Amino acid sequence: MINKFNAGKVSEAYKLKRIPRHWRENALEKYHDILKKEGGYAANDYIRALVEPLENLLNIAHDDDDIKKLAVELSKVCRNAFADSSNKSGGFWDRKRWIDWHAVVNELCIGYAVRYPHEFDANQQRARLSCELWWLRNLRNSHARAREVAAINAGLVHRKANLYCSDDTLERRGQQIKRNAALLDGVVMQSESGQQMKLGEIAAAGMANPDNRRAELMTRITGFEELANEYGHKAVFVTVTCPSRMHAVTANGKPNPKYDGTKPDEAQKYLVECWARARAKLARYEVKFYGLRVAEPHHDATPHWHMILFYKPRDTGDMVRIITQYFLADSATEAGAKENRVKFVHINPMKGTAAGYVVKYVCKNLGGLDDEMADEGNITSKSAAGRVEAWATTWRIRQFQQLGGHSVTVWRELRRVAVEVAIDVGRQIFKGWQACQKQVDEKASYAKFIHAMGGLERSPKNSLIQIDDDYVNRTGRYGATVTRMIKGVRERFGIERAENNREAWHRV
Repeated sequence: MINKFNAGKVSEAYKLKRIPRHWRENALEKYHDILKKEGGYAANDYIRALVEPLENLLNIAHDDDDIKKLAVELSKVCRNAFADSSNKSGGFWDRKRWIDWHAVVNELCIGYAVRYPHEFDANQQRARLSCELWWLRNLRNSHARAREVAAINAGLVHRKANLYCSDDTLERRGQQIKRNAALLDGVVMQSESGQQMKLGEIAAAGMANPDNRRAELMTRITGFEELANEYGHKAVFVTVTCPSRMHAVTANGKPNPKYDGTKPDEAQKYLVECWARARAKLARYEVKFYGLRVAEPHHDATPHWHMILFYKPRDTGDMVRIITQYFLADSATEAGAKENRVKFVHINPMKGTAAGYVVKYVCKNLGGLDDEMADEGNITSKSAAGRVEAWATTWRIRQFQQLGGHSVTVWRELRRVAVEVAIDVGRQIFKGWQACQKQVDEKASYAKFIHAMGGLERSPKNSLIQIDDDYVNRTGRYGATVTRMIKGVRERFGIERAENNREAWHRV
């Protein structure tokens, strides 16, 4: 029975209808626990904190069929809006009508947490906003993030529940992968030379394949380590984490009372900004470095970074001091900040290699292994890798980034150059091409590639081998756009060029 004494509690509980049904039991259990221990106000505050991020037009309880229907409806609304605002006479009122409808559609995007395509011209904006496929793609993304925010707030994402991401997000990502695979395998492409392949086979040959990405990353880090040994540089393994206020759950799986609602993508932005400041100050102090950065989730989905950095021994003090300064600028006095939020492990070559430190994190984030258990949760590392991939895709977090060195795009393009083309070009390009190729008795060498590009002291913008590209107009679903087309590589100083062996493919 509802009366004036319990109406507030009931109204808050009824808000749980905004979240998926199978989450409500966990949320209600927490609600009653807080109600018993802290009273009605605290319990209602918990429900409000859980539901407030959902107070937009997008219902996270919807399934994919609902989102498809919504995409059709919204594209129709936009088409009608643009038809009504079409310029018939060119007069003032027609221009005003277009501005008014533009504002309405912009508010519609805000309401559904979809970014308005401001970067395109008016015609391309209309084409996108009138397209149900554009709405479907964007609604799926915003729905996935909104649903994951709710899961985090409901206490469903941590090592004692759903590791790294909710089971719903893992399932959604699995469905997305299946949809994409079915689409790619259903399309047959033919090259200029007449070769036919499924689009899925073409994609599997590139960096979309985790095995290829893992192999390339290890080749690059091994090459960096070879250079460090050659020049007498030191290596340090750095781990940086976010302040406790950005963690929804503590290490023991309990809700964190300090949590301020920071989402994983916002926490990643915080780490990026800290690193940008640290990197700028290191540059002012003329501290040069190179290496690799890996982003991965804590058990509660909050990101943290691992970095392997190579540098001159004389710069050790500046490296440690500057990185610590910027990554501890926020909440520096909280308990355990110095011990836990910035860690440095100086690698002793007599005890282990830099590549040995990194391989664990590369494998953890790319495929994993069936016969190894993950560091967190009672699951295999392969299962954990799937959850990490779903986490990174949902929050659009870049897992790997090369730090310093030269363009990896040039490396990939040199690998595409045919041998008959390579032997006819200048010495510098041929030297780079040789470094990138796997010979019968010799592996491809990223260290030799760096030397061919001009060495570690030369900045990437002044690399001796650069991308040879052009910009062309192409007409797509949403109109004509200027697209970058990579043709191959060229010498920075000289006229030599080497074209890649790319062929134009068309759908059969």
